Amino acid sequence: MPLMTTSRGPAHWTETASPTDAPPVVLIHGLGGDATFWVAEQHALADRFRVLAVDLRGSGKTPGGTAPFSIEDLAQDVLAIMDAAGIDAAHVVGFSMGGTVAQALTLAAPQRVRSLVLAATFAHTGTQAELFLKAIGAVYASGATPKQIFELVLPWLFSDRFLSSPAAAPYLDYPENADDEQDRDDWLRLLQAMLAFDGRPALSRLRMPTLVIGGDEDRLAPQEGVHALAAGLPQATLCMLPGGHLMNVESLQRFVDALATHFVAHAGTAELTPAMPA
Repeated sequence: MPLMTTSRGPAHWTETASPTDAPPVVLIHGLGGDATFWVAEQHALADRFRVLAVDLRGSGKTPGGTAPFSIEDLAQDVLAIMDAAGIDAAHVVGFSMGGTVAQALTLAAPQRVRSLVLAATFAHTGTQAELFLKAIGAVYASGATPKQIFELVLPWLFSDRFLSSPAAAPYLDYPENADDEQDRDDWLRLLQAMLAFDGRPALSRLRMPTLVIGGDEDRLAPQEGVHALAAGLPQATLCMLPGGHLMNVESLQRFVDALATHFVAHAGTAELTPAMPA
């Protein structure tokens, strides 16, 4: 799909060729990702759902800028994409940093969210992850290459058992022909927005059905944090999958099945959810 004009500026997203009456799903990627993060999930869900995967500001083909922004700004960007795509309400899925965007979107416009999925994420970055990400940000800002950052982050993305298996082979090497590398400053602005976000005081206001998915070996969104996130949400179901931070890669079929089951169980919820004060 080409770059599109929204009320918030130019934006890019990909969309499945699904039945016109299929329930819409909006997928929000994490830090360093873009819409292509969701290719497998889009393909798996396309026969039952209209699946949009967005490029957040400064990610993929959506332009960045020069000014700092917040997670709440990114949430408004996604709402503008939904407007441009003609979507009144959708099942909203946020992964890692995308989970913080999904929380902010739901708080800003609960009537636009049929159900919520928060995967490998948090209401506020945990201490271990924050220390690691701040260190990575400092190394990147001081001149490290994207390949060097990839090599530093890789062990934090997958479980030890996955990294030790043949299935990990496609994910171990940085693509030398990468011509779509994310701008360093865009990445750093996204990092700062994520680290500044604290959704803990507002969790009790996220009253729609929510599926919280965690990886049992995730160090960026560890089990105790995922359990605390689910405990703070009024209508949360917790699903733990084998894997590290990218448990959707390690346990793809179980991840997709969990999404589809949740969407079907909560079709039409948004129409019954009253708007809540900010």
